[in-house]
Amino acid sequence: MKKDYWGGSIPFFTPKDVGDPITLETEKYITEPGLAKCNSRLYPKGTTFVTARGTVGKLGLAGVPMAVNQSCYALTSEIIPSSLIYFFAEKTVKSLRKKANGAVFNAIVMRDFNPERVKEIKPTVLSKLSEVIRPLIDIMIINEEENIQLANIRDSLLPKLLSGEIKLS
Repeated sequence: MKKDYWGGSIPFFTPKDVGDPITLETEKYITEPGLAKCNSRLYPKGTTFVTARGTVGKLGLAGVPMAVNQSCYALTSEIIPSSLIYFFAEKTVKSLRKKANGAVFNAIVMRDFNPERVKEIKPTVLSKLSEVIRPLIDIMIINEEENIQLANIRDSLLPKLLSGEIKLS
């Protein structure tokens, strides 16, 4: 693990970082040289990540651009809008779980997705559906950003309140 690659400003998504469903912050961050040397590219906001090892089959939606580690897949499409991929992936993972009779996955590999099919939807319908879903995802991202800000305010104020440094009157 090269020191120059870690501690940068680029979020590095791992199975530990799965949000509900939005992920804005990650446990680890990498540098530009780290991104250049890892097996990931910088995925855009809205990319769906599926955990393939560890907590297998969990889905995360990138709320900001981020890279991803090798224990996850980044799902993108030139046909399906990114705002809809998450929901198609969720359906696929549910189907895979049913086929495994509810068993816990040890791992997911890309060939597990091959037999799964999404009903063909006309591009105009995909576009209209995306027009409805995209603003809802944007609201979810804004809410998550506000939650983080509120948690930071709480974490800075609470010790001062408990120590008596700040008094409520």
